[in-house]
Amino acid sequence: MLKLAGLVVLTVSVTLAAEGLKYDCRAKKYCREMTSCEEALYYLKVCGRKRLDADKDGVPCENTVCRNYRPAKGR
Repeated sequence: MLKLAGLVVLTVSVTLAAEGLKYDCRAKKYCREMTSCEEALYYLKVCGRKRLDADKDGVPCENTVCRNYRPAKGR
């Protein structure tokens, strides 16, 4: 937390504990920037990058990093 002129500014960094990966919602916008399907899913679901899911089926970047991804039933 950082205080500037009486304002409190929170800096948020999300960590996926299982993999120890950090993603910053401000960092990437396009499939060509993603390095894994997990990262693309994070940007879609947490950051709201809807453009990553062109056909709106819940699977981002289907022609690149998520080409072999199949969502679990019930999602």
